[in-house]
Amino acid sequence: MRPGNAALALLAACALVHVLIGTTAVPMPAAVGMMCARGGRTVALPLPQQGLGQPLPPAVAEMRDAILTAVQSGRLEDLKIAVELNELKPELAAHAVADPVAYWRQISADGEGRDILAVLETLFDLPYAIVPLGKDVENPGLYVWPGFADRPLATLSSEEDAQLLRLMPPEAAHRMKDQGRYSGWRLVIGADGVWHSFRRFD
Repeated sequence: MRPGNAALALLAACALVHVLIGTTAVPMPAAVGMMCARGGRTVALPLPQQGLGQPLPPAVAEMRDAILTAVQSGRLEDLKIAVELNELKPELAAHAVADPVAYWRQISADGEGRDILAVLETLFDLPYAIVPLGKDVENPGLYVWPGFADRPLATLSSEEDAQLLRLMPPEAAHRMKDQGRYSGWRLVIGADGVWHSFRRFD
């Protein structure tokens, strides 16, 4: 198993993860958790660091560019190129997805997946967060879009509130804030260029 896949498997195995903010434990989605049980003990992972204009690692930039090339073509099937750069398909739903393009067409509003392409373009236009994974030189972390995906929505700045509204209508954003956590589209690429996931958690 590649280092990126092994790290993601560790994170996905956690049934419940928390980020400690002050003395309050805030539940977070298990997709990119900050704490995880391993070998009978709790392993704490560093908090995500916001990507503030720093260049992406070459492998991450290469995968992002492969995805954006498909977005700019306007053809959903062109995303196959980015998907096939992976040894394994990225996680797209709670269930296994055999054909990513067919799945995206199925869940799209127009049956052609143009809204899926639009979401990808919007995500990459927003700041990302970096979740450090350890000292592995090849894969030291995960790059997560949007950058606020694993933070309590009550902590968002005004700028991040505006970013949230770029991803969904105001009514949906309000409901999500009432729930206290982001459950919309999230995209994760490992520092080694592996496209780990692109899905919603609602």
